[in-house]
Amino acid sequence: MYFIISGWLRKIYEKTRLPVVPIYGGFPVKMRTYVGTPIPYDPNISPEELAKKTAEAIEKMILTYQRLPGSIFKALLDRVYEKPKLKNI
Repeated sequence: MYFIISGWLRKIYEKTRLPVVPIYGGFPVKMRTYVGTPIPYDPNISPEELAKKTAEAIEKMILTYQRLPGSIFKALLDRVYEKPKLKNI
């Protein structure tokens, strides 16, 4: 697919000499920051084990909070519309 688009854009460039490129990214999307549960301190743990625990915690947060598969359209939709939250009675 990339080669088809690349060839098509190259033809436009050769005829017009205008730098035409596909636009991807740079859209104004909401950024939310989530802080996970603290990783308990253990003085006997090695740096490698701590790195592994951290990676596992980040992976768990990604699976919990990130919409998969992601898309630009869904990110832009999140920017404009936010799902109403249920009220606790």
